[in-house]
Amino acid sequence: MKIGAHLSTRGSFPRVARRAHELGLNCLQSFSRNPRGGRQRLLKPDEIVSWNAARRAHNIEMVCLHGPYTLNLASNREEVRDYSIETLAGDLRRSAQLDVPYLIIHPGAHTGAGLEVGVERIAYGLNRAMKDARPALKAGVRLLLELMSGAGSEIGSTPRELAMIRDRLDDADSVGICVDTCHSFVRGYPLHTSTGLAEYIQELDCALGLESVKIIHLNDARAPFNSRKDGHEKLGDGHLGEEALTRIINHPALREHPFILEVPVEDECEYKVQADWARARRDAINEKDR
Repeated sequence: MKIGAHLSTRGSFPRVARRAHELGLNCLQSFSRNPRGGRQRLLKPDEIVSWNAARRAHNIEMVCLHGPYTLNLASNREEVRDYSIETLAGDLRRSAQLDVPYLIIHPGAHTGAGLEVGVERIAYGLNRAMKDARPALKAGVRLLLELMSGAGSEIGSTPRELAMIRDRLDDADSVGICVDTCHSFVRGYPLHTSTGLAEYIQELDCALGLESVKIIHLNDARAPFNSRKDGHEKLGDGHLGEEALTRIINHPALREHPFILEVPVEDECEYKVQADWARARRDAINEKDR
């Protein structure tokens, strides 16, 4: 099972690869920079060499970066949109520098301008950023749009809305999707039922193509179904629940994807417990099937 967690790069990138290994993880996610924005830390050549060596030594199968929360390509404020474009292009280049295949971002919020205007702004910003960082895309970096919870004026909480964005892109092949189990559940997709999960996967396939789904954020939900309130919870402790998460982990259309934990923890050591929880549910199903 490919499973990882969102880990801090505090110290250095090689450190986070070692930390993932210590926690029993074979995948990892980190922020591309401070999640509240700001300049990127400059990487020295020896750190990049050590980072790649650490990934190989610790058998890290998949790494992704997550853009800062301050990005909003759909903002009403031009300076925010310009900042978001510049930051996104920089993060694509950072991903290529670190040989990281995926950069995940939240699409944006229209803040009252309406869905159509917001979609146009996001597509324009993505096209500009991807053009500015074209060498990174040629190097194999793929930008992933995350499915959101639908809170406020967020755009991208349904496969259809993400399809509206992708249809306007100059290079749609360089853009994929990140599913978040908590987000989609609180948005109103009944992932807690077998029928609801099947219909959700069918909608993903029809709107975007299942091949575009690259990563799954595996989180339980602190808020109830269809509440549109984002809030992650530890696996099995939230409204989504153990049975639903077990079904998601083992669904044929999802089970081979990397699962990234973004659950609330007081110490990163708790991610080992959460990863073991997920593996146990996979193993239990496999034993039953055999």
